[in-house]
Amino acid sequence: MNVLQTIRSRKYLQRILLSFMLVVAILAVASLLMNSGARSKVLSLQNEADRKLLTQINYNIENMNGIVKDLAVSLYNDEEMLALKSGADYRQSILKIERLNHTVAASPYLHAAVFYNGAQHRFFSSLNHEINNSLLYSSLQNYMDSRADLPKLQLIPLDLDGKGGGIDVFAFFLYDGDTLGSINDNVLILTVKPGWMLDNMKALNQVAERQNDVLFVTDTDGEVLIATGGQVPEGLNLKGELLPRISASGRPLDSFNYSHDGRKYKVTYLSKALNNWQIISMQDYDVVLGSVRQMKWTEIAVTLSVVLLAVLLSVFFAVRLYKPVGQLLTLVPGDVRAAPQAKDELSLIAANLTEMISKLKGLELERASQSNIAKLYQLRSLIASSHSLDEQSFLQLREQHGIDIAYPSPLRLALVQIDNLQGLAAEPGLPMESLLYFAISNIGQELLRLQGSCEAADMKSGHLVFIAGSADGELAKLEERFRELQQTIGNYYHITFTVTLSEVFTDYRSITAHYNLAQRHANYRMIYGKGAVLEPEMLRANEENEALRIPQELERQLTEGLKGGDLAETEQTIRKWRALLGGFSYENMYSAVLHLAVTLSQTLAEMNSRSVNPVSLNLQAINRRILEKETLDEMETVLLEVVREVAEQRRSGREDKNRLLADTVKEIIDKHYADPDLNVQRIADMLKMNPVYLGQVFKAQEGTSVVDQINAARLASAKKYLEQEDFTVTEIMEKVGFGNESYFYRLFKRCYGTTPKDYRLKSAIDRSR
Repeated sequence: MNVLQTIRSRKYLQRILLSFMLVVAILAVASLLMNSGARSKVLSLQNEADRKLLTQINYNIENMNGIVKDLAVSLYNDEEMLALKSGADYRQSILKIERLNHTVAASPYLHAAVFYNGAQHRFFSSLNHEINNSLLYSSLQNYMDSRADLPKLQLIPLDLDGKGGGIDVFAFFLYDGDTLGSINDNVLILTVKPGWMLDNMKALNQVAERQNDVLFVTDTDGEVLIATGGQVPEGLNLKGELLPRISASGRPLDSFNYSHDGRKYKVTYLSKALNNWQIISMQDYDVVLGSVRQMKWTEIAVTLSVVLLAVLLSVFFAVRLYKPVGQLLTLVPGDVRAAPQAKDELSLIAANLTEMISKLKGLELERASQSNIAKLYQLRSLIASSHSLDEQSFLQLREQHGIDIAYPSPLRLALVQIDNLQGLAAEPGLPMESLLYFAISNIGQELLRLQGSCEAADMKSGHLVFIAGSADGELAKLEERFRELQQTIGNYYHITFTVTLSEVFTDYRSITAHYNLAQRHANYRMIYGKGAVLEPEMLRANEENEALRIPQELERQLTEGLKGGDLAETEQTIRKWRALLGGFSYENMYSAVLHLAVTLSQTLAEMNSRSVNPVSLNLQAINRRILEKETLDEMETVLLEVVREVAEQRRSGREDKNRLLADTVKEIIDKHYADPDLNVQRIADMLKMNPVYLGQVFKAQEGTSVVDQINAARLASAKKYLEQEDFTVTEIMEKVGFGNESYFYRLFKRCYGTTPKDYRLKSAIDRSR
């Protein structure tokens, strides 16, 4: 009972049992398929044997028929038999009967040999047969008299006494001609023993071990000629059922199943035998398949035994195989074990194990995280206040937290700042910054520890600090290591960072001092640009430079260049400013940058206050753009962009003014072209401008002179008058402002290729079409 309860409550155990049961089911199906195959094979073999048997019987009958036929022909044509066949002397005929006796005795088939002598109207036969001659002669005479088309050379079944007791003999008739047409015809009649054919069929049936099978031969009318073997089924409707079915099949040799009186028979037939007889074999279907059914029951018994044994063994082995799983299942907490989402016991155990591993990893990570936090805190404290830590406390701290700082050994500090940090994240301190510094820290420590000790700490002040320890020669090559680190980080994260290196020192108490100095030196990234590795020697000249501000001459050149619109001079001045500023110390350099931003803002404000077309620039935005940049090169780029934008706006303002002037002149000409006194001087007087300047501006904007523009407007108006009005040419000339007729004609022909009169004539012709 415990086993059954265990099976019902365990899904994985059920799957093991189902696997075993599947194998058992496959064996059972295979057994059924084998039995079905054996059944088909037995039926196929039985059909083949039946066909061979019927074919052999037919062959034997045909062989016997051939022998009798040859014997009949030989005997009929024998000269010694003439007295019997057609002799008129009765005594001579009697003497030849002995020959018939010898012929019948020599043949195993013959029953009797009979001659009908037409001349004597007598029958002469051999004497060694058991049938009364009178009965034999009477039966033969009756058959011959009843048949005008007496079959020739065919076995004809005869019931001599006519009582229906079966076939007594088979008669074989031979005579001259095609039909028996006269009473005087001579006929040879050989009678064949039916027992021979019956014995032959019995013998073949016995050889085939088919003594109980029913074998019979029927003629074309369906009459049974010979039957042997078992008992013919009582009430068998041979003519009404079997023979029509054989005829309908259309095959001369075949078999089919036949049911009669509640029993099933296998019927095999040969329908095209000698004289169109049918040879039929009937077998009890149960007897035919007896061996198969016996095998079937044997297989069923064996299969049931195997299945029962397999089920018992399956349960036994399944429980044994499941035992370790069950033991593991007891270790799973009860609340988890009752969870419905588990597919089976293994998945439940696996899920529980995965959860345990996940918790262990979480605990390990938490422990490591706590350890790292503590270590990072101690590192930051060491970097910020190393001078206050005695040697014993330092060694204890290093041992307790696993801080990898060699002591006593040469040390060197490196301060790392990511470039363009504000472009990577919305504001410093976001996870992006921490992630990048974490990557630089891990890769950097792995790289630097190849030559010695190394520790790294994110100071959470926008920079990362490395403390590397090694031999003096290796520390001198620290720049190469950081160049390699820059390349690696750039390939993976596509960012750059600036490195500021300290001097080599040996006392751990100097860490804080070198850290503070590195923070100051890191500001020189403004000069050397992003991605630089700053060595102390590189910065010594800047630190010793006491210059405070940009020279007044350089400021004056910048101011005058902006006001005068001299872009080349202004750009050259900015580049000089950049070169000069690169030699300042950090504090003075920053002050100079602020002073320059103020100077630029004041100059632009002054230009806007005095200009008709002020420059539209946001001075606060310009100052913010300058101060947000991290290097002097970037600041120089911003300044160059600003002065170019100022120059472009001033140039664009002048172009807009000239365009306005040219459009105004064209508008005056369109309104006053009919005034004969309209010229450049008069238009200049209207606009209160210098006529020369006006003419130059109009020429530059329109590509033509003011005079040509006036003449073009007058000629266009004259052309309309010629096309639409009936004024004379002189009247038109005066209406459009021309005072000289020859001048008008010359200009019109130059413009339109013909004189005014010809133009009017051609225009009239074109309108009339």
